[in-house]
Amino acid sequence: MQINAFRAIRFNSDYWNVSPHFNMDNSGDKVQQIQNTLMYLNSQIANGIAKIDAIPGLYVLRTTSSKKQVTSIIGEIDYNEKSVLFMNEGIHPQKLERYKAIFQQFKIQTSPVLTFYKNGTSIEAIVTEILNTTPTMSIQIDGMLYELWYVHNAQEINKIKQALKSIDRLYIADGHHRFSLFTSVISKISAKLIISVTDANSILLKSCHRVICGSISENWREKILRFGKLEKINSFDNIVGKVVLVFSNGENFTIDFSERVNHTNIFDIVKTDIIEIGFGVREYDENVFPLPGNISAREAHKIFNLYKNATVAIFVPSIDVTDFLDVIDNGHKLPATSTWFEPKIVDGLILRKFS
Repeated sequence: MQINAFRAIRFNSDYWNVSPHFNMDNSGDKVQQIQNTLMYLNSQIANGIAKIDAIPGLYVLRTTSSKKQVTSIIGEIDYNEKSVLFMNEGIHPQKLERYKAIFQQFKIQTSPVLTFYKNGTSIEAIVTEILNTTPTMSIQIDGMLYELWYVHNAQEINKIKQALKSIDRLYIADGHHRFSLFTSVISKISAKLIISVTDANSILLKSCHRVICGSISENWREKILRFGKLEKINSFDNIVGKVVLVFSNGENFTIDFSERVNHTNIFDIVKTDIIEIGFGVREYDENVFPLPGNISAREAHKIFNLYKNATVAIFVPSIDVTDFLDVIDNGHKLPATSTWFEPKIVDGLILRKFS
């Protein structure tokens, strides 16, 4: 893999520590949220509140949450290196078209595509000396600590590039639609993609859940019983490894597929056997929406407050990173928005504007 330095657009620490940043709406529509973010950020760049680094650099980012600390390297890669970048999930065609329209309007990449590799030296070991210096910026946002080092010394950049050169496979953790956008919108000769690289041992992998809006089949129980064990529950105890259905009317169920399937294809079963066959949902893109993997069944009331016409929320058990890698290495893909990786990078921390 060949990672290169680039000139990022960055807001200073005072901006993040004092300003209200950008207002995310409560629509639950990720694409709309990104558009709102871009409109705000673009205005701040135009007003000179953000600056473009004078010297191209690589960026070392350490994110610390209550659950995980992850060190990553942010740089530029030529997206023609398709033999290096591997998508683990499909995409939603309609969502991709909306991303295209937004990019053509603003021409800004607001956040790196998150990638990771499974073998080799950890990122933390590669940049140990840099981590022992004072970060260029240290900010706290929504309980997450972001420490950023702007690396523009040629010798340090070359050391990082050489350490990453042997990596021949990067798995896209977050940013499948952004990656697809760049491969289809921009000139394949001149365009570059900004990525964040870390190692598989550093990331936290969860499943992305689902909420269904609108009506479902009245005989859904009989249909789902053909695929797994269905049990009505009064509490969320002892639900590990099971799919959990939380209905807006207050009923809760678990589905146990353990006798039929392992976790490596649980996402296909949720999409096909539960949603399409069991619940009879045909217009998938219009009636089924992803839910963050860091929300639990006990918090389902938040979902129903947000999605007023929601019928049922489906909570999917997480898979192990090893199982995940086995699926991808065997040439398969998961359905769109199956996985949820943490920690993510807040939009606007590292921006790249294209001419």
